[in-house]
Amino acid sequence: MAGFSERYGPGVPKELDRYLVPSEEIVFLLRRHWVVLAEPFLTTMLGLLLLAVVGGRVGEPVSTILTVGWLLLLSRLILVAWEWWYELVVATDKRLMLVHGVVTRKVDIMPMSKVTDMRYDRTVTGQVFGYGKFVMESAGQDQALSTINYIPDSDLHYQQISQLIFAPGEPRLTKGARSSRVPVTEPEDAWWRRKD
Repeated sequence: MAGFSERYGPGVPKELDRYLVPSEEIVFLLRRHWVVLAEPFLTTMLGLLLLAVVGGRVGEPVSTILTVGWLLLLSRLILVAWEWWYELVVATDKRLMLVHGVVTRKVDIMPMSKVTDMRYDRTVTGQVFGYGKFVMESAGQDQALSTINYIPDSDLHYQQISQLIFAPGEPRLTKGARSSRVPVTEPEDAWWRRKD
């Protein structure tokens, strides 16, 4: 994923030029929420704490086993962080995509026209940390992409996807807009604009 897209500009990885049709417009591009990294990070830190506390008090073979165990935990953290960094969730005006995999790149797609139902879940921890889960269904077909977990700023992204599915002609919600507000158009002849 080196470099940026010439077609879509800075912030959009060049790799997406291979997957997107020239007429597609990106609605949002994001990585999963950072909470995905929390468990591997905490496990690695607890392993380091265990190594620091117990490692000096036990004999050589046990200390070596603890060190190797901690290095395995550290390797797992690095691998999960690498996978997280290379995984992208992309919504365009025509489809929803999940680009993932480090060695073998995979692209899971759900065309917006095939979505018949969409569920939005937020657990208690999702409400606290600000992430959600989307579950999409299509008419009697199994799609490559049906569930996306750990979506950051999920209220806004849910509204954006719902707008693409149910009101495609209306002005789009943007990241700058608050997710709980509806865009409002003010009349030109409003009393507060008059200069009488």
